[in-house]
Amino acid sequence: MAADMFTVVILAPVVCITVLFLAFVIFVHYQHRKYAHIPSPQRESFFTGHLYKLLSYKKRHLSMAGAFVDIMKECGPIFHVFLLSNPLVVVLDAEFVKEILCTNTLIHRKPYSFYWVFMKIYGARLLGDSIVCELNPAVHGPKRALLNPAFHKRYLVDLMHQFNASADLLIEKLSHKADGKTEVAMLDEFNRTTLDVIAKVAFGLDLHVMSDEKSPFIEAVNKCFNGMSSCINSPFISINPLPAARKHKQEVRDSIKFLRDTGRKCIEKRLEAIQREEDVPQDILTYILKSVTEASGKDKDPMENVIDEFLTFFIAGQETTSNLLSFTLLELGHHPEVMHRLKTEVESVYGDKDYLEYSDVVKLSYMMQVLKEVLRLWPPVTGTGRELAHDVTVKGYKIPEGTIVLMNTFAMARMEEYFHDPMQFDPDRFNASDDKPQYAYFPFSLGSRNCIGQQFAIIEARVLLAKLLHRFDFDLLPGQGHEILDELTLKPLGRCKNYVRPVE
Repeated sequence: MAADMFTVVILAPVVCITVLFLAFVIFVHYQHRKYAHIPSPQRESFFTGHLYKLLSYKKRHLSMAGAFVDIMKECGPIFHVFLLSNPLVVVLDAEFVKEILCTNTLIHRKPYSFYWVFMKIYGARLLGDSIVCELNPAVHGPKRALLNPAFHKRYLVDLMHQFNASADLLIEKLSHKADGKTEVAMLDEFNRTTLDVIAKVAFGLDLHVMSDEKSPFIEAVNKCFNGMSSCINSPFISINPLPAARKHKQEVRDSIKFLRDTGRKCIEKRLEAIQREEDVPQDILTYILKSVTEASGKDKDPMENVIDEFLTFFIAGQETTSNLLSFTLLELGHHPEVMHRLKTEVESVYGDKDYLEYSDVVKLSYMMQVLKEVLRLWPPVTGTGRELAHDVTVKGYKIPEGTIVLMNTFAMARMEEYFHDPMQFDPDRFNASDDKPQYAYFPFSLGSRNCIGQQFAIIEARVLLAKLLHRFDFDLLPGQGHEILDELTLKPLGRCKNYVRPVE
């Protein structure tokens, strides 16, 4: 009897594990069959699918989206890949982009599987329930409407003084390194400058990041992006018990706490000023407080939700513009004829001014073409995804309800169907007279979920670039190609290192 009981105790877990494993195998096989009618490259493994093929691109310092370009050449503009047991259908078709992002924008939701990493990392709340992470279109719409006034043209025009002031701080700093011999990592300088801008204009904070080469704010933001990237690239890192993994996870959690504590102090200071009936600026923080209060109800403590929005704008407002400017200087270094033409335009608009007005910035039409072309080839965010609310048929392929579909502007920018000679850096393709494919180019996304701060970023980028090119010549260090550091956003791996010289 005792022997029988021992056998049961030993065999029962084995049987359970075996049954669960077989059920999982059957489920994965069912998933493979469900999407077998849609083209796909050969899977490397039954269980991991195409995961390591995609990750290999990042290891070679290419964008993961670069894998989609190569698969598109093999399979066509519609294909599926498996990330472990999870299917992902990639659709590189302008009409589909229009239908999903613009026509039926309130029907298909953002997928949780894409955005969980923004919400929480290693158990620490990051962006939580912010506008970026709100998956329900019915909830997102009213929240977005309350924040829109903070990014209206009237408000942005009033920010010109701060854009100029931060640019002048950067110029002053670079002037001490502008000997034509000192290596300057412009990505790092742009990171500090754009963080200085967003902190001051959005939240009334002076973080002194321009004068502090080891600013804890820059380091904390970088740690957060590194943590999000690690969660995606190493799915099992959350349960990894090794010392190096534990150290990494704790550093990320500490960085999140530091940034959220900064936000909490800033918000509390603003609330105290409001309670004292002081005049407060109509900046992004004021609109965040209004939007969260109205969305949550006045009897509910909205502090954590306000911090979510604070951190969203704090991080995103810095990252997008600095990456754009870094890739711009990189491309200008590789294309001196474009640099010459751009500097000529800057000088014609700038003249002998010390201050750029908004009316000056809008005259920089060729600069706008350059920035658009940089965003075409090197968008900070390569694409967006949706979970289909119903079956959708595109180019003869039926994509089932519930499928996660990815639309990728990085890959579409490299398709001859949409852009002639797509790998050529050619700002003239964005000449106003050209007929451009409207829905094949969406570096800031499209529809009701497009980037709320895109005009902020573009105006800021033009002011910074114009003032820098007016004062300095930039010589790209030899050997810097287009290798990518892909940590959710794209940035140049070489950090856009330049020798800087004063304009003679």
